[in-house]
Amino acid sequence: MERSKSLTTRAFLIYKITIIGFLCLFVGFYVFTHIQRGGWFGYIIGFGYPIFLLAYWYPSFLKRMRSMKEVAYDSENLYVKERDYEIQIPYHNVKDVEIVSLDGLYKFKLYQHDQFGDEVVCKPSIWYPLNFKRIDAELNRIRSYVRKAHHEYKEEIDSNRSLPSN
Repeated sequence: MERSKSLTTRAFLIYKITIIGFLCLFVGFYVFTHIQRGGWFGYIIGFGYPIFLLAYWYPSFLKRMRSMKEVAYDSENLYVKERDYEIQIPYHNVKDVEIVSLDGLYKFKLYQHDQFGDEVVCKPSIWYPLNFKRIDAELNRIRSYVRKAHHEYKEEIDSNRSLPSN
Protein backbone atom coordinates (compact mmCIF):
# COMPACT_ATOMS: atom_id res chain seq x y z
CA MET A 1 0.00 0.00 0.00
CA GLU A 2 1.33 3.42 -0.90
CA ARG A 3 1.61 6.22 1.54
CA SER A 4 -1.41 8.55 1.83
CA LYS A 5 -1.19 11.74 -0.19
CA SER A 6 -2.90 14.99 0.71
CA LEU A 7 -5.51 16.16 -1.76
CA THR A 8 -6.35 19.44 -0.05
CA THR A 9 -4.30 22.56 -0.62
CA ARG A 10 -2.09 23.83 2.18
CA ALA A 11 -3.64 27.28 1.74
CA PHE A 12 -7.05 25.93 2.79
CA LEU A 13 -7.73 28.52 5.51
CA ILE A 14 -6.40 31.35 3.35
CA TYR A 15 -8.83 30.32 0.59
CA LYS A 16 -11.82 30.45 2.96
CA ILE A 17 -10.84 33.87 4.35
CA THR A 18 -10.12 35.27 0.88
CA ILE A 19 -13.49 34.19 -0.52
CA ILE A 20 -15.36 35.69 2.43
CA GLY A 21 -13.25 38.86 2.17
CA PHE A 22 -13.98 39.31 -1.55
CA LEU A 23 -17.69 38.81 -0.98
CA CYS A 24 -17.77 41.36 1.84
CA LEU A 25 -15.82 43.81 -0.31
CA PHE A 26 -18.23 43.32 -3.23
CA VAL A 27 -21.33 43.79 -1.07
CA GLY A 28 -19.79 46.82 0.67
CA PHE A 29 -18.96 48.43 -2.67
CA TYR A 30 -22.49 47.70 -3.91
CA VAL A 31 -24.07 49.32 -0.84
CA PHE A 32 -21.74 52.33 -1.07
CA THR A 33 -22.48 53.01 -4.75
CA HIS A 34 -26.25 52.84 -4.28
CA ILE A 35 -26.23 55.03 -1.19
CA GLN A 36 -24.10 57.59 -3.04
CA ARG A 37 -26.82 57.86 -5.68
CA GLY A 38 -29.19 58.89 -2.94
CA GLY A 39 -32.94 58.91 -3.01
CA TRP A 40 -35.28 56.36 -1.56
CA PHE A 41 -34.63 53.89 -4.42
CA GLY A 42 -30.87 53.94 -3.79
CA TYR A 43 -31.39 53.26 -0.08
CA ILE A 44 -33.85 50.42 -0.73
CA ILE A 45 -31.60 48.73 -3.28
CA GLY A 46 -28.44 49.54 -1.32
CA PHE A 47 -29.68 47.90 1.86
CA GLY A 48 -32.20 45.45 0.36
CA TYR A 49 -29.71 43.45 -1.69
CA PRO A 50 -27.36 42.67 1.23
CA ILE A 51 -30.36 41.69 3.37
CA PHE A 52 -31.51 39.40 0.58
CA LEU A 53 -28.03 37.86 0.36
CA LEU A 54 -27.84 37.34 4.12
CA ALA A 55 -31.28 35.75 4.28
CA TYR A 56 -31.16 33.43 1.25
CA TRP A 57 -27.68 32.93 -0.13
CA TYR A 58 -25.36 33.26 2.88
CA PRO A 59 -26.68 30.19 4.81
CA SER A 60 -25.99 27.89 1.85
CA PHE A 61 -22.59 29.52 1.38
CA LEU A 62 -21.71 28.90 5.04
CA LYS A 63 -22.88 25.30 4.75
CA ARG A 64 -20.57 24.81 1.74
CA MET A 65 -17.63 26.39 3.57
CA ARG A 66 -18.24 24.21 6.64
CA SER A 67 -18.47 21.09 4.49
CA MET A 68 -14.98 21.74 3.08
CA LYS A 69 -12.58 19.30 4.68
CA GLU A 70 -8.96 18.37 4.45
CA VAL A 71 -8.75 15.14 2.44
CA ALA A 72 -5.90 12.68 1.93
CA TYR A 73 -5.94 9.38 0.08
CA ASP A 74 -4.08 6.20 -0.70
CA SER A 75 -4.94 3.26 -2.93
CA GLU A 76 -7.52 1.88 -0.48
CA ASN A 77 -9.17 4.74 1.43
CA LEU A 78 -9.97 8.42 1.66
CA TYR A 79 -8.95 10.11 4.89
CA VAL A 80 -11.02 13.08 5.99
CA LYS A 81 -9.48 15.21 8.69
CA GLU A 82 -11.79 16.55 11.34
CA ARG A 83 -10.63 18.80 14.17
CA ASP A 84 -8.48 16.38 16.19
CA TYR A 85 -8.87 13.10 14.35
CA GLU A 86 -9.03 11.49 10.95
CA ILE A 87 -11.94 9.52 9.50
CA GLN A 88 -11.14 6.67 7.13
CA ILE A 89 -13.61 6.15 4.27
CA PRO A 90 -13.22 3.03 2.11
CA TYR A 91 -13.59 3.71 -1.60
CA HIS A 92 -16.60 1.40 -1.91
CA ASN A 93 -18.51 3.90 0.27
CA VAL A 94 -17.84 6.72 -2.23
CA LYS A 95 -20.69 7.07 -4.70
CA ASP A 96 -19.24 9.71 -7.01
CA VAL A 97 -16.47 12.30 -7.39
CA GLU A 98 -17.40 15.49 -9.23
CA ILE A 99 -16.31 19.08 -9.66
CA VAL A 100 -18.87 21.54 -8.29
CA SER A 101 -17.43 24.95 -9.15
CA LEU A 102 -15.16 26.66 -11.64
CA ASP A 103 -12.55 27.40 -8.98
CA GLY A 104 -11.95 23.70 -8.42
CA LEU A 105 -14.08 22.52 -5.52
CA TYR A 106 -14.50 18.75 -5.67
CA LYS A 107 -17.33 16.86 -4.02
CA PHE A 108 -17.17 13.24 -2.89
CA LYS A 109 -20.71 11.87 -2.60
CA LEU A 110 -20.99 9.06 -0.07
CA TYR A 111 -23.41 6.15 0.17
CA GLN A 112 -23.61 6.38 3.95
CA HIS A 113 -24.37 9.44 6.02
CA ASP A 114 -21.29 9.97 8.21
CA GLN A 115 -20.52 12.49 10.95
CA PHE A 116 -20.04 15.26 8.39
CA GLY A 117 -22.99 14.36 6.15
CA ASP A 118 -23.36 12.50 2.89
CA GLU A 119 -20.75 14.51 1.01
CA VAL A 120 -17.22 15.80 1.49
CA VAL A 121 -16.03 18.90 -0.34
CA CYS A 122 -12.35 19.68 -0.79
CA LYS A 123 -10.23 22.26 -2.55
CA PRO A 124 -7.26 20.48 -4.18
CA SER A 125 -5.41 23.60 -5.33
CA ILE A 126 -5.74 27.32 -4.81
CA TRP A 127 -4.43 27.79 -8.38
CA TYR A 128 -6.91 25.34 -9.91
CA PRO A 129 -7.68 26.92 -13.27
CA LEU A 130 -3.95 27.23 -13.97
CA ASN A 131 -2.93 23.69 -12.97
CA PHE A 132 -6.08 21.78 -13.87
CA LYS A 133 -4.23 19.02 -15.73
CA ARG A 134 -2.33 17.87 -12.64
CA ILE A 135 -5.37 18.12 -10.34
CA ASP A 136 -7.70 16.41 -12.80
CA ALA A 137 -5.16 13.59 -13.26
CA GLU A 138 -5.08 13.14 -9.49
CA LEU A 139 -8.89 13.08 -9.29
CA ASN A 140 -9.05 10.63 -12.20
CA ARG A 141 -6.71 8.36 -10.23
CA ILE A 142 -9.12 8.54 -7.29
CA ARG A 143 -12.06 7.82 -9.62
CA SER A 144 -10.25 4.71 -10.85
CA TYR A 145 -9.70 3.63 -7.22
CA VAL A 146 -13.43 4.11 -6.61
CA ARG A 147 -14.40 2.06 -9.70
CA LYS A 148 -11.97 -0.70 -8.72
CA ALA A 149 -13.31 -0.78 -5.14
CA HIS A 150 -16.92 -0.94 -6.38
CA HIS A 151 -16.04 -3.82 -8.68
CA GLU A 152 -14.22 -5.73 -5.92
CA TYR A 153 -17.03 -5.04 -3.45
CA LYS A 154 -19.67 -6.38 -5.87
CA GLU A 155 -17.56 -9.48 -6.53
CA GLU A 156 -17.21 -10.05 -2.79
CA ILE A 157 -20.95 -9.74 -2.24
CA ASP A 158 -21.67 -12.07 -5.18
CA SER A 159 -19.21 -14.65 -3.89
CA ASN A 160 -20.76 -14.49 -0.42
CA ARG A 161 -24.21 -15.05 -1.93
CA SER A 162 -23.04 -18.05 -3.92
CA LEU A 163 -21.64 -19.84 -0.86
CA PRO A 164 -23.78 -22.77 0.19
CA SER A 165 -25.56 -22.34 3.51
CA ASN A 166 -25.41 -25.03 6.19
